[in-house]
Amino acid sequence: MTQFKHGFYTLFIMAVAILGCLALSNWLLPLGGILLILQLACAIVALTTSRFYGLLAGVAGALSFNYFFTEPLHSFQIAEVEDSINFVVFIIVAILISELAVYVNSQQHALQVVKTQSSVLRSVSHDLRTPLSTIIGSVETYMTYQYKLDDIERQALLKGVHDEGKRLYVYVENLLQATRIEHNALALNLTHVNLTAFLANLESRINSGRLKVINNSDSHGITVSESLFEQALFNVIDNALKFSDDSVLLMVSHSDGEFKFQIADKGEGISDEQLQAPIQLFQTSRRSDSGKGGIGLGLSVAAGIVHAHGGAIKLSNTTPGLLVSITIPKRD
Repeated sequence: MTQFKHGFYTLFIMAVAILGCLALSNWLLPLGGILLILQLACAIVALTTSRFYGLLAGVAGALSFNYFFTEPLHSFQIAEVEDSINFVVFIIVAILISELAVYVNSQQHALQVVKTQSSVLRSVSHDLRTPLSTIIGSVETYMTYQYKLDDIERQALLKGVHDEGKRLYVYVENLLQATRIEHNALALNLTHVNLTAFLANLESRINSGRLKVINNSDSHGITVSESLFEQALFNVIDNALKFSDDSVLLMVSHSDGEFKFQIADKGEGISDEQLQAPIQLFQTSRRSDSGKGGIGLGLSVAAGIVHAHGGAIKLSNTTPGLLVSITIPKRD
């Protein structure tokens, strides 16, 4: 699909440039101006697509220049030496533009990688520091005052360590899966799973009385990579529980050869800008080392896992709250 779009885009840009040159040539636009317009079109194609389409645009521009603007007209013959030189120079310039576009795009990609790495390091340091500080503080308190604490206080400290440890585990697991998704190394181990047991395990892992599960599916089993898909649903539900003080509803249904998982909360929802933007890995709303926001692991990892299953994920605001709809194709 991308190749088709790039091909159509290249054809469109060059067609506009050629038609523009034909129109302007009637107003006595010199050949030098026509060459510049065609080269500009080649540069636009090369900078916005790839080397191949830049070269393709260069060939199309050179042939159109020969066919429409050099004597004899409407033929691929070249009668004048000057026109031959212009044709050769045009091809050389088109090649150089394509190579320059590759270099510029690589530099832009490298800059984006550096920005992403900086954002990831800043956010990871913040998000790891919080649970680690809690764990260290609780353990130190327990070791120092264990004989002065009653059972309730000891249990509270241990529960805090346990909860923060689980939080840290989920975060590291998401970071690992995000790295695999980023490098297209996410491996699916598809198995046929009992849907009721799968949802029960998910509820047990969430361990929140605010989660309500409604299973309206008439199918008893689903074929997925169990651990990965559980992680995807866990991430979405965990986000919903974080951003909503009310109950979170997980509705499961089955129709038209696909399973649908809908997670609805009653939080504030998200902005229209965030709704329209694609879900990307390592995108953060945090602008410093403190404050709210993370590096966008939970939802982006969920999206990556869902897409790896051949499914789709869609976000939509409700009144109030956010609805996340996940569809997974049924496999026999």
